[in-house]
Amino acid sequence: MSGLTDLVASLPRCAATCMLIAVEASTCATTDSACACHDEDLNTQATTCITANCTVRESLTTKNLTSTSCGIAPYVDHSYVRILAVFVSLSAVSVLLRVAARLQARVPVWWDDIIITLSFLGCVAYASIFWALKPHGLGTDIWAVPFDDITLSFQAFYALFILYVLSRDLVRLSILLFYHRIFGRTPLARRLIQFTFVLIIACYIAFVFAIAFGCTPIDYFWTAWDGEHEGHCINTNAIFWAGAFIVIPIDIWIMLISLPFIVRLKLSMQKRVLTGIMFTFGIFVTVVSLYRLRTINRFTLSQNPTADFVEVGIWSGLELYVGIICACLPNFHHLLKPLYRYLRFSRAKSPHPSALDSSGSSRPHKHLNDVGGTPKPMIRATTTVDVEHHVPESQDHLYDVDRGDVTGGVEEVELGTRKRGETRGSVWC
Repeated sequence: MSGLTDLVASLPRCAATCMLIAVEASTCATTDSACACHDEDLNTQATTCITANCTVRESLTTKNLTSTSCGIAPYVDHSYVRILAVFVSLSAVSVLLRVAARLQARVPVWWDDIIITLSFLGCVAYASIFWALKPHGLGTDIWAVPFDDITLSFQAFYALFILYVLSRDLVRLSILLFYHRIFGRTPLARRLIQFTFVLIIACYIAFVFAIAFGCTPIDYFWTAWDGEHEGHCINTNAIFWAGAFIVIPIDIWIMLISLPFIVRLKLSMQKRVLTGIMFTFGIFVTVVSLYRLRTINRFTLSQNPTADFVEVGIWSGLELYVGIICACLPNFHHLLKPLYRYLRFSRAKSPHPSALDSSGSSRPHKHLNDVGGTPKPMIRATTTVDVEHHVPESQDHLYDVDRGDVTGGVEEVELGTRKRGETRGSVWC
């Protein structure tokens, strides 16, 4: 446009009046559009007037026309596409490895496996909605998004909120059911797990009802943005903050209740390492939840929701995906057994330092020779014994505290190296 006159003519009437008043109060000529674009006082005065006298749709139309006239491009952030793709892939690999570990250990699928699978499907749906919204303006300044796409975005936000709460709580329920398989035979542990289970379900019902029926009528959730529809909603910002302050303590509680019972288990070093990694991921989930707090106000109080939802959506997704990985980690021990066997075999083959002479060569010990100095043959006897355990559907016997670390399936026993009647052995599960 060659001047402000042409721009004002294309604006809605309320915005055109505000623009003319602001131009007359400034030092810019009506033909100098460049001056109007860079005059901060003029733009502030015009924006205040337009906000007070125009509808939301008229204000967005004005912002689009004036920004385009001044050569201002809308902000676009599609980083969520790559980030969610990476974490969906990682969580998918974790679930598949969990299934593979179950098959390898010959352990029946139980409720914790079913629930974590449902949670993963919910997370896939969560990411799919994000990706589907990309061509409809998600991550773009709202003034550059068509009105129908804004309504579609709010419909998607409605679904994403419910999916987030559902998938988040399913991950926690799966972890609790895993605890029940391990510690369920201990009365105190069973009561704590049952209490936490009921608490999570109660919180889920409360928050889902608050989100799903927080607006009257329900469709006011995605039509309220333009200010042209009748209805009312409860305070969304308060719901988000209440949910955060309840969920974060529950996450910490879930990590803490298992510690006294894990200490009582006779775990191998490998399983202790995996348990430590699991708790590290659990702490990371809590840290993500805490960081997510800073994104709540930015979205719930935003005037630019199609752009500002990206950050809170990404961090909410990371909380879900890392939670799934954390819930699957304890099952990976079975898949690492071949590596454990290889490491043990390599250590068994390497000569003991005391068996080397001063020149570094290997030489039999004195006590292995007869009186005449003739070496006796050293016999290595290694055998593998299949020990089958009955695995009931409840799987309560897994990780029995009284019997040590028993996982069912096949146990491999290496008797070791036999030297003149001496037997050294080692056992692993």
